[in-house]
Amino acid sequence: MDFALDVLDRAERKFPGDLSVLIARIHMLRAAGDVESALQAAGAALAQDPNAPEALFLRGILLEENGQLLDAISALEALLELHPNHAIAMVNLGRFYAFSNQSDKAIKVTERAYSIAPNLPVVLQNLAIRQRETGDFPQAAQTFRQLMSLSSEFGPDSLRQLADLVAPEELDALSRQIDQAEAAGCPPALREHLEFARVTIAKRAKDDPQYVTSVLRANRLAAKHRPYDSKADSQFHTAIRDSYRAESPSVISPATQALLPATPIFIVGLPRSGTTLLERMLSQGDGVAGLGEVALFNRFIGKRLMTGTSITDALPELRQAYAGFQSAVGPARWTVDKMPANYAHLGWINTAMPEARIILLRRDIRDVALSMFENYFDDPGQNFTFEEQRIQHRIQLFEKTIADWRALGAEFLESHYEDLVQSPEATLRSITDYCDLPFDPEMLNPAENTAAIRTVSSTQARQSVNTKSVARWERYSELLPKVFGP
Repeated sequence: MDFALDVLDRAERKFPGDLSVLIARIHMLRAAGDVESALQAAGAALAQDPNAPEALFLRGILLEENGQLLDAISALEALLELHPNHAIAMVNLGRFYAFSNQSDKAIKVTERAYSIAPNLPVVLQNLAIRQRETGDFPQAAQTFRQLMSLSSEFGPDSLRQLADLVAPEELDALSRQIDQAEAAGCPPALREHLEFARVTIAKRAKDDPQYVTSVLRANRLAAKHRPYDSKADSQFHTAIRDSYRAESPSVISPATQALLPATPIFIVGLPRSGTTLLERMLSQGDGVAGLGEVALFNRFIGKRLMTGTSITDALPELRQAYAGFQSAVGPARWTVDKMPANYAHLGWINTAMPEARIILLRRDIRDVALSMFENYFDDPGQNFTFEEQRIQHRIQLFEKTIADWRALGAEFLESHYEDLVQSPEATLRSITDYCDLPFDPEMLNPAENTAAIRTVSSTQARQSVNTKSVARWERYSELLPKVFGP
């Protein structure tokens, strides 16, 4: 990499102001993981040509990678003002709208990209994902099939998606397609998609022996090339609380800072603990808007831990950035953020947003573990789900983190998934009372919530409240024996 950058330095001296050389530097720095230097290089390229589409596009992508999602959205919107037919910019803008829970804008801009480039695989892939997120499952299935006909590269992932989307009577035919894709020589790195598709089909068909076989095989395949650094994960969790102890921050006075446009409600916990269900129930209430999963705290605090700069001094900036996410979803009196990983930041949330309410949602840890193990997660941050030892480590890390925050005086309400599905009204009333949020009977009807769902719960969470997932682990004791216990 140093040699390549040296070559670029010499090229810039020989061809000063050459845009292609400046663009190459952006790509090189991005590939090296130096996002901030790549952003500076993008600025240099745009100083040469403010309308250069590739430089504008790369700047938008880099802003998102640097944790500046709303700035990235503005950058790509500005690019499309200048270059209205830039289909790749459109699909990425659609992704960013989806990340900020602006689902209507996300689907519209992605459909626009499709109208311009209907045979571009990445456009079809993003369109299918946006359709799935918004609950248009038949259309999403059709688009995934169209994608498969265009590009075999996208076949395994499309088959995994289709396993959730097709009608029950189509499952046998889909199983044969999966077998054919494997026999045709599916690349090893993509085989996990086929096996997770078999997991979903077996689960839907209630074929327990095939389900167990496929879950074990799928996770073995995924674990081979989806590494999890348990030591680094532990160090990150610990550093967040150590910085809180060291800085001893004073609670921000909302009167002295920019007002938040809505009262924040945070739902935290382990993945697959019911956070999506609770968010969809609460956001059925009058004046309540769902934010989805805002990744702000992890990125914001993580960056300051890496640079050794004060988190406390930056809390007004964090507060202002969070207000931007709230404003993006439109007028509301309360917003609900269901990012599970925010459990790592409880004290910092209390400090930055004292008006916020935090709900720690617990679920029988054995059901949590099973649900993590049977689902496929694209996000590298979820790589701990592919192996029992990894799951055990994250569970222990979670429990230690909660215990430490409790000892440090963090304020939050603890609630339970099992209570939520078995006694929904009583449980919701205790939660709404804590949040100073009026109880609304519509909260008992999350299936009528039409908002987009970006998680693996996109089909399950559109159902009525039920207890089908309570104690599921009892049927599969052989899958995670160390977690399930004797």
